[in-house]
Amino acid sequence: MKPIILRTAEPSDAECLARIHRSARAAAMPWLPVLHTPQEDVRYFSQVVLPRQTVCVAEMEGSPTGFIAFENDWINHLYVDPTHWREGVGTLLLHHAMKGAARLQLWTFQENGPAREFYAKSGFREAAFTNGAGNEERTPDVRMVWEQGAEQR
Repeated sequence: MKPIILRTAEPSDAECLARIHRSARAAAMPWLPVLHTPQEDVRYFSQVVLPRQTVCVAEMEGSPTGFIAFENDWINHLYVDPTHWREGVGTLLLHHAMKGAARLQLWTFQENGPAREFYAKSGFREAAFTNGAGNEERTPDVRMVWEQGAEQR
């Protein structure tokens, strides 16, 4: 198993983050509507995500393999390059965000069973379901919440 290194994202990572985001979404959720071009994705990561959120990149042998972006107690993005799924990258990124946090929450799509299972294994519980009217894709989603020490209650 190759070692996974975590580092803080830099502005120059925008293109790579957009590529990982696009490929992971396509592989995990082929049913999800694609609403943006690759260029719009790069612009979003460079102008919105990187300047406003805490972004951590996972690397293997110097190559980015995944990332997590969070702000306050919200995880906004957690994506792993599909060629590195089930290698511990996502778990390492998620546990990095959980360190020192009292509570975290996120949205995932209801149809994305593997993501829901992944988060549940780390102690997230399903807290609210919607019909998707509030998200850009208009696809039913679920809010998941994790609270430090909740598993001991």
